[in-house]
Amino acid sequence: MLIFSAFRTRAVEGPFAIRWRAVVCAAALTCALLLAGLLSTPTPARASGSVVGLGAAESFSVLGASTVTNTGPTNLGGDLGVSPGTAITGFPPGTLGGSRHSADVKAGAAHADLQAAYNDAAGRTVTEVVGGDLVGRTLNAGVYASASSLGLSGTLTLDGQGDPNAVFIFQMGSTLTTASASQVKLVNGAQVSHVFWQVGSSATLGTGSSIAGTIMALASITVTTGVSIQGRALALNGAVTLDSNTITTAPAVVPLPSGSVVGLGAAESFSVLGASTVTNTGPTNLGGDLGVSPGTAITGFPPGTLGGSRHSADVKAGAAHADLQAAYNDAAGRTVTEVVAGDLVGRTLNAGVYASASSLGLSGTLTLDGQGDPNAVFIFQMGSTLTTASASQVKLVNGAQASHVFWQVGSSATLGTGSSIAGTIMALASITVTTGVSIQGRALALNGAVTLDSNTITTVE
Repeated sequence: MLIFSAFRTRAVEGPFAIRWRAVVCAAALTCALLLAGLLSTPTPARASGSVVGLGAAESFSVLGASTVTNTGPTNLGGDLGVSPGTAITGFPPGTLGGSRHSADVKAGAAHADLQAAYNDAAGRTVTEVVGGDLVGRTLNAGVYASASSLGLSGTLTLDGQGDPNAVFIFQMGSTLTTASASQVKLVNGAQVSHVFWQVGSSATLGTGSSIAGTIMALASITVTTGVSIQGRALALNGAVTLDSNTITTAPAVVPLPSGSVVGLGAAESFSVLGASTVTNTGPTNLGGDLGVSPGTAITGFPPGTLGGSRHSADVKAGAAHADLQAAYNDAAGRTVTEVVAGDLVGRTLNAGVYASASSLGLSGTLTLDGQGDPNAVFIFQMGSTLTTASASQVKLVNGAQASHVFWQVGSSATLGTGSSIAGTIMALASITVTTGVSIQGRALALNGAVTLDSNTITTVE
C-alpha cells in the first residue's frame, strides 16, 4: 500500500516537476561548490619585493624583549626600548637621539608590530637558497634563505642596480654571525631601510664590524665592541647586549643624483675623526675639529694644534661617526661614471663618479677639472686601499673645490710623505698620514685609527 501511494505521488508530479526539481538540486550543488572554493582560496602573499612594514617598531634603534644592557659610549640615533621586560642598563654612558621606553604602551606596540614584521619577512617567497658564509657575494634585490645559519667573514655587497626601491631580505633558520671587521656594503642606490635580516635564533656581530639593515632576531642580539649598525637591532624574545656601538636609524630617502655633494652631517666640522684612536707626532695643525668615537684615545695634541674643538667619545663625536657611516654609504652607492684602476697619475678628470673594484693609487699628479662649474662633484669609489706616493698631488683647476671631492675607501688609506691631496677621505678601516702630508679636506676613519705626523689639514665647507 505504501509502495502504491509513493508511486501515485510520483506519477501525479509529472515529468515537468521532476525536471524542475533536478535543476534546483543542481543549482544548489553548484553554489555549495563555489562557496567551498572561495573559503579554501588562500590569502594572496605580499610581493617579495615590497618593504617589510615595521609599524611602531620603525622608530626604535634598539628593542629588547627581556633586557637591554650597554657598556661604553654607545650612541643610538632613534628610540630605545624593552617589552615585556623592564630592565635597561648602561644609558648613560650610552646616549640616544630618540626616547626611552621600558614596558610602556609604545614599547608594547613596537613589540607587537615586530612580531608581525618578523612573520612577514619569514613568509616571503625565496629568490635564492644560500648557506654558510656570504663573504665575497654581490647580491641584487631578492629574498635569500638558509635553513640553518648564515655568517659573514668579510664583505657582502648589496647592489640596488639603480633602483631606490630595491628590497633585500635574508631568512635564516638559526643564527647570524659576523666576523670582526666584516661589512655589508650598499652600492648603486641600495638603501639600509630596505634591508632586513630575519634571524631564527640569535645574532652575534663581531668587533669592529658594520652591518646595514634591520636585524629581527627571534632570540637575542649581541653587538660586540665597536660595531656600527645602520639600521636596527630588534630582539623578539631575548636580550640585546651593546658595547660602544653606533646605531643609526633612518627612514628611506630619495637617492641623490650622482652629481650632488655627499652630505657629511655632523662630521662636516671635523678635520680628523677616528673610530678607535687618533695618534699624532710633531707639529700637526688641524683647521677644524678633532674627534674619536666609539674609542676614546687621542694622543699628540699638543704638540699638535687645532682650530676647532676636541671630542673624545662624546655626543658630538658619536653623531659625527653615525653621519660618517651614512655619508660613506651614500658615496659608495652613487652611479658610476667611469671604471678606473691602478694609478691615476697623469689623468685629468671632469666631474663624475670613478670606481675601482680593488685599489687606487697616485704616483704623481691627478688633475680634477671643474670646467667652470663651482658645483662640480668628484667621487672616487674603491673596494680596497688608497695609496699615494711621496710628493704626489691632487690638483684642482677651473673652479673645482676641495669640499666637492670625496674618496670612499673600502679598506685603509696611506698618504706618502710630502704628498698633498684634496677632498674628504672616508676610509672603512684606518688612515695613515705620513710626514709632511697636507690635506685640503678631511681624514675620517669609520672603523679604525688615524695616524698623523707633522701634517696640515685645512677643512673648508
